[in-house]
Amino acid sequence: MIAESGQPGSRGLSPLLRYAAGVLLAVAAQLARLPLPSPTSIPYITHVPFILLSAALGGLGPGLLATGLCTLESLYFATEPIGAFAAGHPAHWLGLGTLALTGVVTSVLFERLNRARREAVAVAETRTQLAREVETRQRMLEAMIQNSTAAMALLRGPDFRFETINPAYQALAPGEPMTGRTVAEVWPEAAPIVVPLLEAVRHTATAYHATALAVPLHRGPGSAVEERHFDFSYVPLVGFGAAGDPGVLVAAIEVTKYKRSEESLLAAYSELAAIYANAPMVLLVVDGELRVEKVNDLAARFAGREMASMLGLPAGGAIGCLNALADPKGCGHGASCRQCPTRVAVLDTLGSGASHASIEAWLPLSVGGLERRRCLLVSTAAIQFDHTKKVLVCAQDITELKVAQRELQQQHQVLERQSQLIGLSHDAIIIAGSNRVVRGWNKGAEEIYGWTEAEAVGSMMGRLLETSPASSIATIDDHLSREGRWEGELTRTRRDGQQIVLECRRVLLHDTNGTADILEIGRDITDRRRAEDALQASVRELKVALAEKTVLLQEVHHRVKNNLAVISSLLDLKADTAEIPEVKLALGESRQRVHSMALIHEHLYGNDHLDRIDFSEYARELVQGMYSLSGEAGRISIGMDLDPIELGIDRAVPCALILNELLSNAFKYAFPDQRNGKIRVAFRESEPGSLELVVEDNGVGLPAGRLGKPDTKSLGLRIVGILTKQLDGSIQQEACAGTRILLRFPA
Repeated sequence: MIAESGQPGSRGLSPLLRYAAGVLLAVAAQLARLPLPSPTSIPYITHVPFILLSAALGGLGPGLLATGLCTLESLYFATEPIGAFAAGHPAHWLGLGTLALTGVVTSVLFERLNRARREAVAVAETRTQLAREVETRQRMLEAMIQNSTAAMALLRGPDFRFETINPAYQALAPGEPMTGRTVAEVWPEAAPIVVPLLEAVRHTATAYHATALAVPLHRGPGSAVEERHFDFSYVPLVGFGAAGDPGVLVAAIEVTKYKRSEESLLAAYSELAAIYANAPMVLLVVDGELRVEKVNDLAARFAGREMASMLGLPAGGAIGCLNALADPKGCGHGASCRQCPTRVAVLDTLGSGASHASIEAWLPLSVGGLERRRCLLVSTAAIQFDHTKKVLVCAQDITELKVAQRELQQQHQVLERQSQLIGLSHDAIIIAGSNRVVRGWNKGAEEIYGWTEAEAVGSMMGRLLETSPASSIATIDDHLSREGRWEGELTRTRRDGQQIVLECRRVLLHDTNGTADILEIGRDITDRRRAEDALQASVRELKVALAEKTVLLQEVHHRVKNNLAVISSLLDLKADTAEIPEVKLALGESRQRVHSMALIHEHLYGNDHLDRIDFSEYARELVQGMYSLSGEAGRISIGMDLDPIELGIDRAVPCALILNELLSNAFKYAFPDQRNGKIRVAFRESEPGSLELVVEDNGVGLPAGRLGKPDTKSLGLRIVGILTKQLDGSIQQEACAGTRILLRFPA
């Protein structure tokens, strides 16, 4: 290769030709030699040019061996005359053969050496070219790494120190020094997650890849730690760098935004799925043949079917349309299907892609096994699935809403009539906002206050309705805010300056927003107040007169009681002087009757009410008094069951005399021969508006038929009959072990 590169003129000659040329030159040198003595060195000098030429033809470098052999051959021929060759001399043939073999071997060896040299040169050139390519690619790789949008870093050592980072990696935490520091120092919050992964990659020499790994990282010195997501690879660099210290190439792409977008999309999808599943309306997806492809849960519940059983059915039949169910061919083939607004809207959406909203359709439906007409509010929208046009049908059952609308219209009509009535009311009806600005003013308010509706609406209540005293407004507002309503009287000044008295009611009216308006209803009671004042003056005068009358009545009752007491005393004195027993007994009975009447007037005199008494108290005192005077306390017992009932004097006096006669009769005749016994007195209201007096004993009994007879010989019993008629009552004798007298009279 040296000969080829250094001597281009000999590049085309093969080694054999070069060798032959060298031999010929040696022979020529032998033929041209001078006949000099052998011992001299002249032959060597003579052959030097030929030797050099032979060396040049044989090549330099690896061909030096062949040149040396040619030189020896030349010297051999130079020392041995050519004519000395003897054909029959074996040594000469051996020399020639050795010479030829040596030339051939030398030529072959030279060629191989020359080829090895050329190959070495080629390898060197290849290595040089590869080195240049490696250098170029390394520069390209470094440029790619430095300009890559992926964060890349080279980690070294068991503690994973940053050896090289690219700008994208530095951008993960701008201002944070990284080169020469460990992962745990740069990312202390992420070290518990990433260091074990790096150690596994380093020990196993196996790459590790992960997507959307959540790692807590900060974004710079002093910044807060936040969760960030990365797609990354940890690649071991075995045999790269110091022996036994493989590095780890980190390549990471931050996908936090994409992850959050994905989470947002998933959340949005979940929300849409939840909305679709829980939307308060029937949702159907129908294909071009109006067959159901998808339904939500409410649609299944509305139709009373399983969701799976509705798929593939015609839309009308799926939701229970009676027109679709009645025709064997299903939805769209009934007589009324051509006019079905829902079907028309769906077909138009399929054909033109136009959406329809708020279509009210009354359909005969089978809902829950009941056949009834329902009003559906239907909307349609075109959607694309797999390049196929479909229709989303939204339906809401608004039957109850339509019914409520009708009721609302009726209520509105009622309110209109009530509004007319309010307008015709003579009471002042005012509505004001929470800021006390008048918003409503009826005809009654115009009549009472003198301001027209146009003048009042928009004005402050305080300017129109001057109230005295002014301090009462704050008190009213405070009570209104606490209780929600207020009632009372106010004195206000009309537009003409006249003061009027009003009976007012205020109520807070809360709307759906929580705002409270004030409703005030006022009635002019000025004339009534004047009449009441006059009436109160009259009442005061009557009270004075009544007090005077009370004093007079008390004096009358006192004097009547005293007079009756005088009469009773006179009768008692007369009875003491009477000698005839019958007269004495009659005078005693008369005295007792007078005493019973005097006792009534005594109760009236001591009572707050001069026209009525508590008859139970009176009866108890009368019974106890007669019981004491009877002298029978040892053998006769008294029982009383008296309800507290008040009687007027016109009822009390007859009832008292009847009680007196019945008790007197019981004490005198019920227990002869010193017999022991019991007398019971009861007074109660037997039923509403009816009173009942009972005198009962367990004595010998009153003969039947004697009570209340006008021809009876007993004066007391005749008096009882007369007084019973005076009371418009009835008296009867009931059967018992002794005597039971029952008096009933109206209250």
